[in-house]
Amino acid sequence: MTLIDSKLKDVMRWDTELSPALVNKLMSVAQLKTQLKPSEMDGSAIAHQGASFILEGTVVIGMQTPSLKTVNNIVMGKGDWFGNYDNQNTGCTPFFITEVDSVKLIHFSNFDLHRIAQENVEIYKWFHILSFEAKAKWLQSQLMMSEVKDKRIVYLLIELAAHIPKLLGEIPQIKISQQQISKITGIARQRVNEAIKQLEVEKLVEIKRNCIYLTDLTGLGHKLDSVDLSIRDPRLLICHSGHN
Repeated sequence: MTLIDSKLKDVMRWDTELSPALVNKLMSVAQLKTQLKPSEMDGSAIAHQGASFILEGTVVIGMQTPSLKTVNNIVMGKGDWFGNYDNQNTGCTPFFITEVDSVKLIHFSNFDLHRIAQENVEIYKWFHILSFEAKAKWLQSQLMMSEVKDKRIVYLLIELAAHIPKLLGEIPQIKISQQQISKITGIARQRVNEAIKQLEVEKLVEIKRNCIYLTDLTGLGHKLDSVDLSIRDPRLLICHSGHN
């Protein structure tokens, strides 16, 4: 855990106009995290105990029941905010984090946020804006939970592709294991394996050592043609230039 350099203030996206005094106060308690510890992802102290802004990398935030059954998930990448800034500590920790691309983020702990809130109520304006940050992703993800397992897996791969930087003409690759996909989606490992193998047979993906190459991104996207993507369609966020 490291206090951040003041220069990083220029890359922050606050999503609403905040007074310089509040921004300076927030940056004074900001923490730079470059390597998430297992304890911060399992049970996700990061997701439950403050707000975080992603500078680099990609994570999947999953929601699970007390019995550890996954019921929802969203992908967050560079420039996204996530977290929980509610000071009501109910002891419920439904979120977990899966790191896909090494992440670098700026974290604001709930302890510091609510200490600032006691002095400056303007922060609640920011809290209100943050509450809408991932709304479309969560709603679309909930719609996907009613789809067949194969389409849910394809949707996850395309969402990840939409968040992971790639060079023009480069085949998109996602460094993720089938075990991670199983945990994220709540789909049994064996069923994930069968679905990925079928995509490989159709020459839509290629598997190499816990890395999935999306060899035909357009064809993969067509797998979702019959799916209701009215809230969020990640296919629209992917630049197809240089891809099949």
